[in-house]
Amino acid sequence: MATYIQKRMMSVFVRSRGLSIRQSLPARHNPSLKRKKGLAVNKKKKAPSFNVRKTEIVPPIDPESLLNVSLLEASRQRPPVELSSEEKERRTLLLKEWSRHKMQQHKEDLQRVQELQRCREEALKELKKSSLHLYEQAIEVDGDLFPLQFKGPTETPPIPDYMAPDMDDKVKGASKARR
Repeated sequence: MATYIQKRMMSVFVRSRGLSIRQSLPARHNPSLKRKKGLAVNKKKKAPSFNVRKTEIVPPIDPESLLNVSLLEASRQRPPVELSSEEKERRTLLLKEWSRHKMQQHKEDLQRVQELQRCREEALKELKKSSLHLYEQAIEVDGDLFPLQFKGPTETPPIPDYMAPDMDDKVKGASKARR
């Protein structure tokens, strides 16, 4: 007779499908958590039985069966292109030149952004010297520039007496001392 954990593990592997991910019971065990002393485990309780359904095995679709055979006829096949060594070298040099051009363009874009950032910081510094009121208005975020809408609560209310399972013993002791 299989134990409760073995039944759970068997049910995980039998019921799982290709895209579903399940975590087995032993993988959730965390030895760093201490068992609460007030709980009494009733060992006479029967472990819940799981109905195991036999899943139908569907064979994968052969990609060659989906291919249009008329496209493979000899009359539709192109002959392989033979490039001369000069053409290969020309294409290689063209590719290298294109890579250099894109790298230079990327560096120029980065320099342009850094220059704009430096000018902005300098202008804000000068504005702060001349008028603090104008400086505060200048650094204020414009909410209409990027319209963002949030629905629902942005924070979860605290759960009383909840201890996160991944805390260290030092942190647990410090949080108990605060209560």
